[in-house]
Amino acid sequence: MPDNAAFSRKYAFFALLILALAGSAGSFLRFGLVYGIPPGWGQFHNIIHAHSHTMFGWTILALMTLIWQRLPAYTGRPLPRGVRWQMAATLTFSLLQLAAFWPNGYGVTRIGSAELPLGAISAGLAGLTWFWFMALYWRATRDMTQQPHAMKLWNWAIVLLFIASMGAMAEPGLMAMSIENNFIKHLFLHLFLDLFTTGWLLLATFGAIIAYLEDRGSMVDLPSAKLLALFILPTFLLGMSPDLLQSWLFWVASAANLVVASLVAIYLYRFYLRRDDLPLLVKFGLLGLLVQIGSALLMIIPGVWAWGAGTLRIFYLHDMLLLWTSSALLGLLIARFGNLKSAWRSWTEWLWMGGVGVMWLALLLGGFVQWLPLSGRSLLTIAAWASVFIVLAAFMALRSFMPFDKCRATE
Repeated sequence: MPDNAAFSRKYAFFALLILALAGSAGSFLRFGLVYGIPPGWGQFHNIIHAHSHTMFGWTILALMTLIWQRLPAYTGRPLPRGVRWQMAATLTFSLLQLAAFWPNGYGVTRIGSAELPLGAISAGLAGLTWFWFMALYWRATRDMTQQPHAMKLWNWAIVLLFIASMGAMAEPGLMAMSIENNFIKHLFLHLFLDLFTTGWLLLATFGAIIAYLEDRGSMVDLPSAKLLALFILPTFLLGMSPDLLQSWLFWVASAANLVVASLVAIYLYRFYLRRDDLPLLVKFGLLGLLVQIGSALLMIIPGVWAWGAGTLRIFYLHDMLLLWTSSALLGLLIARFGNLKSAWRSWTEWLWMGGVGVMWLALLLGGFVQWLPLSGRSLLTIAAWASVFIVLAAFMALRSFMPFDKCRATE
């Protein structure tokens, strides 16, 4: 079974390769916003779908790699049969989404005499590998009565991933039933998007961080994983358009979001106490969660949510997916499986933090551009050039995992 270092290093490499490709697509988009997309190179909205789906593929493959690597130490037995094939399938369909969505997004692509929705097909097949992963994880852990906190976080992360996946699967069902109700459509859309990002990614990454820290000492007094997951559930409503959400639903979701922010703050404090044991990029990524906590407090101010939902939505997504999740996962992958004494490591980390930090600031200022002595085009240009450094860092990080069968350097 795939219980060796080479297996983990290989999939860490492939996860980073997907990140580099997704980042390249995102960089292309940013330059396209400033200078225009060259004729014949695709349509803006289609490339957005290609970029976002590939980013999801990077995060989920990275987390699967970290979970499968650690799980045998918790269960005391090898990984279940099928893990190798499941990881290969997840990798394949995560990569295919970039090529499948780029030409026509969710539209149809003509192949000979057939017209196929390649984007939707690739996304559906990728989603099926998520269910495969959930089934294998359940098989590996179902009879464990005493579980460490990292596993409890992963258990509930997978529950939220399952619910989010149901939201994704609802879209073709609504189309088949010709349901055009905007509230219902956006409800299921954000059930997927927000529970994937603020649910699955948050809990699973917390679990991976705690599993890493446990190698260097026990973690104590951590908030309940179950409590965190249950309060996360209604927060997806805050991703919906303010025009579609009744005020009482907003207040339910906002109150839950405040509880989530409080629980996340406790986790952050516990991580801060162990900051000397954390990889640099994980500490950098945790800064993104401070923004999430602050936004939960600001959101209850009348008018802030309605304004920010349109103005700062892109910033919020990049804070969650890029600054927080991608930075933390990149740091964990390098620390777990990379060549720690590689000369590339320091350059990779500082290029990544510089590029992400500048883009983060440019996107934030973009929400306030009407009050700034800067034009929107100037901020878009800054974000575009910052993305070059992010992509370069991602490609440089690949060197830390080659060759797959080489023993990693010890600290």
